[in-house]
Amino acid sequence: MMPSDASLPKKKNNTLRVRGFIDEYELKDFNMWAMKEGNFIAVKAEIRKKIQKEEGDIVKVLLYLDEAQQIIPEDFLICLREEPKLHELFESYPKNRQKETTDWIFSAKTEDEKITRIAKTLEKLEHELDL
Repeated sequence: MMPSDASLPKKKNNTLRVRGFIDEYELKDFNMWAMKEGNFIAVKAEIRKKIQKEEGDIVKVLLYLDEAQQIIPEDFLICLREEPKLHELFESYPKNRQKETTDWIFSAKTEDEKITRIAKTLEKLEHELDL
């Protein structure tokens, strides 16, 4: 458990995406959970073995927020470019909302489901324009 930092942004499900190091072991695509008493990261046995530590040992932790640049997948971008007003509206969204939308679309398990989600997203954008 690490002390809580009020300046850290809270993400969906109270997790933050982080990168960094535990001792000399590099962490990539790692989640840290924000809890009432502080922040928590789970250190798998595999990592402890590589850094030669056991449960309860002290480690040096250096973490950074993992704020990778948002990339709109090509499939969705093609659809947006065909509708410039929808594209402009989507681009006006905050980056976290854009990411949540594209993550939802592209987490679909099948190609048909992905296409359905793209269509639903475009319909929602059209509806927002009509308001």
